[in-house]
Amino acid sequence: MIVGQELDMVAGQPDVCNVIVHRAGDLLVLVDSGVTSVFRDAIRSAADDLAPWSNILLLTTHGHPDHVGNNDLIAELGDGIDRANVHHFVSAHDAVQYRDHGISYWITSLGRVSGLVPGFEDPSAAARQLLAMYRPYVPVTDITRTYEELPLEHLVIGSQHVSGWSFGDGAVQVIRTQGHCAGQVVVHLPEARLLHLSDEPNGPCGAMHDANQMNIFAAIAQALTLVETGAVDVVTEGHAFAVFDRRTAVERLSTLLDQAAALDGAAQELLAGGIDDLPAFVEAFIARSQELGASGANPNPMFNTMMTIAKLRDLGLVVEGEGSQQTWSRPVLGDTPRAP
Repeated sequence: MIVGQELDMVAGQPDVCNVIVHRAGDLLVLVDSGVTSVFRDAIRSAADDLAPWSNILLLTTHGHPDHVGNNDLIAELGDGIDRANVHHFVSAHDAVQYRDHGISYWITSLGRVSGLVPGFEDPSAAARQLLAMYRPYVPVTDITRTYEELPLEHLVIGSQHVSGWSFGDGAVQVIRTQGHCAGQVVVHLPEARLLHLSDEPNGPCGAMHDANQMNIFAAIAQALTLVETGAVDVVTEGHAFAVFDRRTAVERLSTLLDQAAALDGAAQELLAGGIDDLPAFVEAFIARSQELGASGANPNPMFNTMMTIAKLRDLGLVVEGEGSQQTWSRPVLGDTPRAP
């Protein structure tokens, strides 16, 4: 695992995901490519250390810029080997993230915190400023294909039945989870007994605008079952800079599930307490999440506020208005009954 780094917007430092580099026989497997030239060099060095190999497979877990910036590195690594043996896959559900360098996707994402976080009053300007930190940024190349072009498979891992795709005669399995964002996948390396969860465990509150937190909960619960039943011995994540063995993975995943339930209860309690002013609710909910230690990776005002809005949507509340003037209410269930 090539260890990533945290986001520091003030210093202009992008966050970078952990990258997995693995060899299975003559197949070199890269799980994500991170971003920045430093990480590009680190991936190249790790690939050299695992030589020789004659086939390359790059698997993108999802389309966020901290995971895809160096995707064109696969062409460099594949220089000198048969082009037919070099493959890169992304999810079709993340296609919108690759258009216009992801600007429109992040305008939508940051629009959820506009008026609630200083510096994000203009989502378009904020999105461009954020994405400017992620260089180089080459998420797709002429060999990039989508997972969904392949026949969907019924995969069995231990006692668990999942849907996804396999590569290298079963040496690599890709599981659809779609919790953190619409195209999110998880990667299983059977030979290493390793499950890479990417950004699904990015706090119990990591759902972007195109996904939902219930899928995150399901992905973490499934991972915990795989570890507890002995099907998986090692767990890694996108932004937890550690490798979890079975004992620490059980502790980590159990804590995430407990935190998710506690956060739900905290939101319900705040709503029942009559906090109907959105800025006040955001402040109170972030404070509760910090008390629970449930802020996830990159706990800054932007992501903490996005977490809060995601929780309100997760509870099925209906939003009206924009920015700090948003109001949230329970949906009306059918027609109001008339008095007899």
